[in-house]
Amino acid sequence: MSDAQYAHFLEQMDSYLDRGERYVCVMDVSLCSMLTVTQRYMHAEWIHRNEARLSQQLLGLASIMTSAHMRLSRSLLTYLKPMPVPCATVPDMDAALRYVAGRLAGEGLVALAERLRYRFGLRIRQAG
Repeated sequence: MSDAQYAHFLEQMDSYLDRGERYVCVMDVSLCSMLTVTQRYMHAEWIHRNEARLSQQLLGLASIMTSAHMRLSRSLLTYLKPMPVPCATVPDMDAALRYVAGRLAGEGLVALAERLRYRFGLRIRQAG
């Protein structure tokens, strides 16, 4: 991904925040390459600029990552500027959907969590 493409991605993320709605996010970055140094700084600046809106609107972020290199890149981003919201790095879509459904339920949006679970055929795992 070029720096220009990454800037466009961040503009898309701005458009989600501009809606003013609370939301959860699943990002499948399992096939993405590592971010460039410039992109990591763009990302950190974007988080800094949007920290208040993120903490108010983004209820949780699940990132699907299977590569050790991507996990390293995420660690560098977190070091530069931690996300102001609950985040999880997960191995697959099922785990990502379970995480964001749990975040919705944890925020009292139980009906939305149940709708997501139903839509994607998720069952609640019982403890024990």
